[in-house]
Amino acid sequence: MSTTSVVVVGGSGRLRQALVARLEGSPGVHAVTVVDGCDDPRLDESLAGSDVLVDLERQSCPERDHEAQARGLIRLVEAAEQAGIAHVVVLSSAAVYGAWADNPVPLTEEMSLRPNPGADYALGKVEVERRWGAWAGDGHDRTLAILRPALVVGDDAEQWLAVALRAVTRWGVGEGDAPVQFVHVDDVAAAVALAVERRLDGVYNVAPEGWLGGRQVQGLTGTPVRPPVPPAMASALARWCWSRGLGGVVPALVPYATHPWVVAGDRLRAEGWEPLHSGAETLVEAYPATPWTAFASRTRRILSLGGGAVLGLGAPVTLLAWARRRRRRRRRGAAAASAAISSRVAGSRARRPPSSARRHAPRRGRSPRRALGPAER
Repeated sequence: MSTTSVVVVGGSGRLRQALVARLEGSPGVHAVTVVDGCDDPRLDESLAGSDVLVDLERQSCPERDHEAQARGLIRLVEAAEQAGIAHVVVLSSAAVYGAWADNPVPLTEEMSLRPNPGADYALGKVEVERRWGAWAGDGHDRTLAILRPALVVGDDAEQWLAVALRAVTRWGVGEGDAPVQFVHVDDVAAAVALAVERRLDGVYNVAPEGWLGGRQVQGLTGTPVRPPVPPAMASALARWCWSRGLGGVVPALVPYATHPWVVAGDRLRAEGWEPLHSGAETLVEAYPATPWTAFASRTRRILSLGGGAVLGLGAPVTLLAWARRRRRRRRRGAAAASAAISSRVAGSRARRPPSSARRHAPRRGRSPRRALGPAER
């Protein structure tokens, strides 16, 4: 195995720490340099003399500046070309396949990319793959490994998508049993290290064997089971919450909690990658047990379905009650305003003298009329 000088660009938290530790312990790697991002002034200097680049630049949240990210990607690709980098490992996402009702289960690397419209995270990953693919096609001795992990869990900086989609599943979206996959952040780091050490070339899905159903996820995390909510209603609710700054999930990502997009990791396992955590173990480690899990499964199901039915029926009832309460408030406000006006009018009338008194009262600024005596008449 030839010695390798590796530059790790971007990333943060546990993923980067675990990757750097693995690379530093690899006998085929003699130097590891960490660069915080594409705008790091040390980027060109770090790439000079290196032969492997690991692109960990990930979109950590929906509010990130997409234009700045695009400019950073272009700069990174150009810097790699100028430095003569021979091998690049890109951490993409299985979200690039899109979440659709007609997706096969599982998805393989040969499937076409169909990110859902408006899903900026997935669309951004497609652009990253396209840019690096063009870089690899322009050189004869360049190799490119694209890794597409499932939902990454175990690192606060990486698992925002898993957290957001779990929030959607709490609504009971769809049929409630769409398959889902979770991959541990340490296993993702092991996959990236393997792609560096073995100079893997091509696309590789990163996911443990098998997947979990929605009911299994709810049982493992202690999430109450709720009656299914139509996806259209879930999308409308997500748009309403997001537009008013109430949090939740980007509406374009709701399909990723509704439709399947699980992947097959056979190709990467054939190269020697062996995940140390199953999907269930990863999920349990990421979401500790709650008091809800202390109940037996049958009891949880009865209680949650009963409570979920109340919530499911209560949603439109709550909206109706809110509308009626708002109308009552408006009526009470109008009545109070009318009463205040009437009170002011009555008060002004009470302060005014009777009409007869007003006729005989002296006018302001004039002397009272004196009665004429007999001699003056």
